[in-house]
This record gives sequence, structure tokens and C-alpha cells, in this order.
Amino acid sequence: MAKIRIYRNPQCKRCARIARFHKYFDWANRIELSVSEPKSGPLALGEIAVEDLATGTMLFGFAAVAAICRAIPAYLPMRALFVFPAFRRYAAREASAGKITEA
Repeated sequence: MAKIRIYRNPQCKRCARIARFHKYFDWANRIELSVSEPKSGPLALGEIAVEDLATGTMLFGFAAVAAICRAIPAYLPMRALFVFPAFRRYAAREASAGKITEA
């Protein structure tokens, strides 16, 4: 049963590739992918939002990346990088619309 729902902009090809990557490693079927508009509003190109299905909480930036890594067991080694502030900033930047362009 899915634990989180990952929302992405349907026009972003880069986001589509990353979403397929997440689904490939989600052997336990803990994530859902969605291109519909989240309850927080429309997403810009390159931006993702994650909804915790148990609580209904919307997560953005690094919190969204952390939720994805917690939901997919294959990403456990990546979670060790969360202690480094530089990695946290990088992950937050990649999950937001700040610098990402159409790829």
C-alpha cells in the first residue's frame, strides 16, 4: 500500500524521468506518482511536492526528498548523506523550481 504520493508538473520531462526512476526502485509499492495538481496549488517546471497519505501533510524541498528516500528501501544508503548540509541544500534546490529548466 502506498505511503506517499509524489506530485510533479506534467510538462516537465526531467521530472518524468526521475519519477520513472523512483517507481523502478519502489519494489514495495510505497509510492504513487501523480501529475494532477496537488492541494497546495500548481507546480512549476522542475518542482515536486510529496503528500504523506497517512496524515495528508504536503512536503516540499528537502522534506519531500527525505520522504521519498524513507519510502523507498533501495534509497537507504542515500539517507546517510542527509547529515551533510551541502547535500541537504543540493537536494532542496533540485526538488524546487529554482534552477531547473526543461530538459
